[in-house]
Amino acid sequence: MKSLMRKKDFLPVLATYVIIRSIGLILTWSASALRDKSFMTIFSRWDSQWYLSIAQNGYGFEKISHGRTLSNEAFFPLFPLLERFIHALTHLNYVGAGVLISSLSGIWAAAMIYLVARGLASKEVALLTVILWSIYPLSFVDTLAYTETIFTALAATAIYFWQRDQMKSSALAALLAGMTRPSGLAIALAISFSALYMVIKHPSARKNLDYYFAIIVPPLGWLGYIFYLAQRRNNLFAYFSIQSHWGNGFDGGKDFVKWIRDFLISDKWLLGILILVSCAILLLALKRLFEITEVPAILIYTTMLVVLSLTTQGYFGSKPRYFLPAFPLFIPAALYINRLSRAKQRAVVLALAIGGLVYGAIAATGFGPP
Repeated sequence: MKSLMRKKDFLPVLATYVIIRSIGLILTWSASALRDKSFMTIFSRWDSQWYLSIAQNGYGFEKISHGRTLSNEAFFPLFPLLERFIHALTHLNYVGAGVLISSLSGIWAAAMIYLVARGLASKEVALLTVILWSIYPLSFVDTLAYTETIFTALAATAIYFWQRDQMKSSALAALLAGMTRPSGLAIALAISFSALYMVIKHPSARKNLDYYFAIIVPPLGWLGYIFYLAQRRNNLFAYFSIQSHWGNGFDGGKDFVKWIRDFLISDKWLLGILILVSCAILLLALKRLFEITEVPAILIYTTMLVVLSLTTQGYFGSKPRYFLPAFPLFIPAALYINRLSRAKQRAVVLALAIGGLVYGAIAATGFGPP
């Protein structure tokens, strides 16, 4: 595994990612010009403003929208804390600090995704995995003051260290990921359950304290924020109450199914069919992932992200964004593309890149992720 750390392996990966994101920014700038919109305001919209409120004034800001009380306490603390730190260090404004964090985290995530995929397949497949992740249509949030990118970087880091049997480092990365966003619970439990499985199944692991560390520590980041809000509001279920006002509670997928059904019985039935096809492809990729690896941390993490994304309420237009951190799902696609001839590989990747980056530019300058 040490050979994976050589600089010559990273240079094409990181250069490819930077080039793709640069092209994405150019396309977004072009789309904003064509739509007569300010390019710079793209970086300070949607959730960026909520993180700004926390970084600037802490928790406690609320907004009344359509009869609902929306609180910035719905957002986890790591990202705004880093915004505050970067602002104090560089005097960048808070949104600029957030964009810097996301941009650097994107490079970090690309490197770690490459290493995780390289642990399962060839260098070519690992590079293709990074490319597919980079051109995913919602990857434009990699350069916004959003948490998807730093969360992906931390989750991939936790999995990479798990692959290298570095339990403490894996646990600490998962702990930080749990402080980043609600779905951080997925990587926290993935590392904890993986360590627990090792202790139960392998007698030698029972004598290694690092495994017990990896069982206990990862969920503490996520739980720490939940209990912080419980103490702050004197209500053990405060966080879930706050989320219910945002319409983001767990309903087992009931609202998601209803949302698709409403499309299918309307004049937008074709869109409903496309959503069903996308869900089928998603589940097929997950099934294929189970066939190509037995690494429990990867399988638990990815499965939990898929389940959480499909079974929670919320604005369903943002569902595709929730899959950006589910980078292992791109590995089966990378394996398939890698089996094609070189000419076909280039054609497929080029077509996907054009579609993904153009869509991203349109989404970033339109409604985009709420």
